Amino acid sequence: MSRAAREQAASPSSLEVYLLGPFRIMVDERAIEERRWSRRKPKLLVKLLALQPHHQLHREQVMELLWPEQEPESVSNSLHKAIHLARRTLEPALHSAADSHFILTQDQQIILRAPTKLWIDVEAFEQAANAAVKGREVEAYETALTLYGGDLLPEDPYADWAATRREQLRSTRQELLLRVARLYQAQGHYRQSSERFKALVALDPANEAAHRELMHLYAATGRRPQALRQYKECCAALRKELDAEPERATVELHTQIIAGRVPPLPEARVRAQQRGAANNSLAILPLVNVSGDPNTDYLSDGITESIINTLAQLPQLKVMARSTVFRYKGLEIDPQEVGARLGVRAVLTGRVLYRGDTLNIQTELVDVADGSQIWGEQYNRRAADILDVQAEIAREITAQLRLRLSGEEQGRLTKRYTDNTEAYQLYLKGRYHWNKRTVERLEKGIECFRQALKIDPAYALAYAGLSDCYAFRGDVGLTAIPSKEAFSKAKETARRALEIDDTLAEAHASLAHANMHCFEWSAAERAFKRAIELSPNLAIAHQWYAFYLLFNGQGDEAYREATQALELDPLSLPANGDVGQILHLTRQYDRAIEQYRKTLELEPNRDRAHLWLGWAYERKGMYEEASTEFLRARSLAPDNMEAQAALGCIYALSGKTDEARTILAELRELSSRRYVSPYHMALVHLSLGEKAEGYEWLDRAYQECAEWMIYLSVDPRFDGLRAEPRFKELLRRIGFKS
Repeated sequence: MSRAAREQAASPSSLEVYLLGPFRIMVDERAIEERRWSRRKPKLLVKLLALQPHHQLHREQVMELLWPEQEPESVSNSLHKAIHLARRTLEPALHSAADSHFILTQDQQIILRAPTKLWIDVEAFEQAANAAVKGREVEAYETALTLYGGDLLPEDPYADWAATRREQLRSTRQELLLRVARLYQAQGHYRQSSERFKALVALDPANEAAHRELMHLYAATGRRPQALRQYKECCAALRKELDAEPERATVELHTQIIAGRVPPLPEARVRAQQRGAANNSLAILPLVNVSGDPNTDYLSDGITESIINTLAQLPQLKVMARSTVFRYKGLEIDPQEVGARLGVRAVLTGRVLYRGDTLNIQTELVDVADGSQIWGEQYNRRAADILDVQAEIAREITAQLRLRLSGEEQGRLTKRYTDNTEAYQLYLKGRYHWNKRTVERLEKGIECFRQALKIDPAYALAYAGLSDCYAFRGDVGLTAIPSKEAFSKAKETARRALEIDDTLAEAHASLAHANMHCFEWSAAERAFKRAIELSPNLAIAHQWYAFYLLFNGQGDEAYREATQALELDPLSLPANGDVGQILHLTRQYDRAIEQYRKTLELEPNRDRAHLWLGWAYERKGMYEEASTEFLRARSLAPDNMEAQAALGCIYALSGKTDEARTILAELRELSSRRYVSPYHMALVHLSLGEKAEGYEWLDRAYQECAEWMIYLSVDPRFDGLRAEPRFKELLRRIGFKS
């Protein structure tokens, strides 16, 4: 051995420990041979230390874990020998009097470390798993899964100190497989999705939900025989592992597969129709902020949204809505693949660089059919010219798509709602905060819109933004202030916007929404129709109008309107959930459950989707399943009073009266500190059979224009009261035909 090699061996610097799958250790990227471990306890000592959060343990803890049966006097000597042998195994050139580079003793602590790098696969896996869940990118999930080399310490199956962690890591791996399978499916990569679901079933043959996902995926992609075989495998696994029969949902899915009633997945339909995609369809993907400052995201996001809103006014052009295209923000994407998935002819991508007073925008319009560039341009302007640049981009897109525009339509492309750049940037910041959909961000949005109006009191769009913020503060499940106050302010600011500009579709939609919650039905209908006339691509107007139609007895028309909104906004969580709600509120519970599950595939941690799914289960008498969904919704959004009230109702309906009354008391106590909707209080009382109290709370809900009162004509939870005169009178007062 050369002198350099001897010095390197005497001063090792890095240590890699593999605990997942076969146990391995690498010192300076060289493997420690198994034969070097002359005894079992030194190896166990290294494993034990590597598994600790800070890679250290007190001497007494180590002795208790590794020698639980021995007397304390003899254990101390055994520990000393184990430490010595472990050091010699990792550092064969270590002199007897020298300090170890890897295993240290300080006071009563035994520590595992490395001079330059200590890498442990368990830590790396858990960190990668957390990053994948936060980022929701396929590549991140796959990276995390590759780090899972096998179950934790399989050669030590009876080590109690590893058992709990082993199960946790297994669960994490299964959760990653489930999430990435659903992500693949949402992106239209069905082969990869099925492979991940199959891996999940292989790990846990009794995982009925995974079997069901595979069944649905096979059936929805035209592989009906495989779907039926999967059902048989599911039944066999359940009988073998749990001595149980499949759940009702699995049996119902099997029946639908046999009858051929499982519709193709949206992405599959899109791809089948792609050859005939209309020439007048477009997706504008979020422009990428390359300024290096995340605080300027509002600008790139705002420019994207402004171009979408401008082009959405053209009736001959189908434009994907903001909430769908922003699902791709921050992702490395192929414009041609995204365009095929969304069923559009062209995709616009771009980059924004904002430095000081300089604005650089690069754009590219891609033909989805062959991936070629239709058009590309780079704009180097002053920040004050941002409105001109947006208008130029919109005009260029229409020209490249060969759209024939009337004089009025050409005017829409160049129309300005303010000439003040500072006011416009404040408006963009307000919309940026509004789109985050939290109470805190709403307040910031309101402040930005108010500042914009101080600069330009005639800025109609800023008034429309204020209206949306106020409405959001009083809307379903998001109530921070009494709904009557919130929607009165929303109505007032929407009207102010329309006084300035009567052609503003967003303001008509906002006014219609507020009118509906204030029980002004005729005014709401007029405003909805005007909003859609002015901007046929305004998905949110179609969504809200669908509920107007539903509440007023037009269920079929409501479903058509909701599906039209979904076509404009196919990846939108609210748009998907709204279709489920229309089905639910027209008593089509099985179809609603299926739609809610699709919504959860887009975002498994969507609290409101879990809430909706729980309500559908409740109507079917599936109380245990409903409770699970309500608990999940509450854990995801602890401030959501709907989830809390839903739990109170399901406890009452399932005979858990004490638990229901506890929740009722909690809601009453909470109402002294913040707004709690009387509608929810009424539901809990009625579920407990307390009709008089229920009506009292409903009367109060009417007086307050509580956010859910507009649902009273269709909410199935009140079906037991519909024949009663008092309930009919309440419907009449709201404006419904009883």
